[in-house]
Amino acid sequence: MNISKEADIAQGTFNYSDKIRINYEIHGNGNSTIVFLHGFGASVETWRDIQLPLSKGNTLIFLDLKGFGLSSKPDDGKYSLEDQAEIVLAFLKAHNFHDITLVGHSYGGAVSVFTYLRDRSGHARRIIRRLILIDAAAYVQVFPFFIDILRTPIINWVVMNLVPTHIMASFILHYLFYDESKLSEERITRYAEYYGQPGSYNSFVECAKQIVPAHPDSIASFIKTIAVPTLIIWGANDPAIPLEHGQRLHQDIQNSKLVIISKCGHIPHEESPEETVNAILNFLEQ
Repeated sequence: MNISKEADIAQGTFNYSDKIRINYEIHGNGNSTIVFLHGFGASVETWRDIQLPLSKGNTLIFLDLKGFGLSSKPDDGKYSLEDQAEIVLAFLKAHNFHDITLVGHSYGGAVSVFTYLRDRSGHARRIIRRLILIDAAAYVQVFPFFIDILRTPIINWVVMNLVPTHIMASFILHYLFYDESKLSEERITRYAEYYGQPGSYNSFVECAKQIVPAHPDSIASFIKTIAVPTLIIWGANDPAIPLEHGQRLHQDIQNSKLVIISKCGHIPHEESPEETVNAILNFLEQ
């Protein structure tokens, strides 16, 4: 593990295997541990707006999922939700984390659910104590246009290799944000920086191809068995995963709370960070 510390922030690398290294950051040093998994095409950068207020009294761990951000992007074909969950759980076990709150946004929400199910099926002490699902991918749905593009041969190569990354990021984020006035050039550049990294074409395409689990219809029944306290946060105007999915999650998970953020799109922690932080803090206090 290679960690460099600056104040109460640490950056490290988890060596899952010889070819897979997972980038992560740790913020704060409180007693409560919260682990964050980003959405499709994002990275640890997506959480910048909520890091400082949440780090007071908590230890926050932010991971770049395999194939995204600064994590490895091997051409090994193993980019299913199950593959991602296995890596996340291995990271948690390697660092001896316990009683954590697992936060997942969009694609990371699906990975969070699979990580919880894998943790629950183990015989050792369970690690995940609570879940926070933000505009999470959970049920069969019509894919957003950018996922459809990545799942389409030839077109995916053209877009990922010929379209400038800044234009690509700008187009996608303008689609995902409800209030476009909150979408700064700095934020767009933050996303675009990772779109053109070596290996990104392969990892983005493979993740998109494998985004549907082997038995998608059975996931709904698994979701109904989630027993830990769960907070569901949703942008009321999400164009990628409609609010109806959040309401269905709330209905299916018995011990859950649903917070709907008005005038907000698919990324509440970036578009409405104050409301997102308040919802999380209120949940943690209960």
